[in-house]
Amino acid sequence: METITRNTIEQTCLEAIAKEMGLKSSDLNAEMNLRDDLDIVSLDAMNIIMALEDEFKIEVDIETILEIHKVSDIVDYLSKRINV
Repeated sequence: METITRNTIEQTCLEAIAKEMGLKSSDLNAEMNLRDDLDIVSLDAMNIIMALEDEFKIEVDIETILEIHKVSDIVDYLSKRINV
């Protein structure tokens, strides 16, 4: 089983966001604001979260996710949930 690191989580988040939003993951970074920089709306966010849940085999608390503003916030949340 592959070891999950914070870097792996960040890359996976960036790839999921890029796929959902039709962007290149190389054009994204962890400090981007989900709404202001990436124009992510609720439906986009739900699709991204579902993809991350599938990838990491976890369930995400939707209330917590709704309070997230930056990509790094998602990485922090997932890191805690996965115990990285």
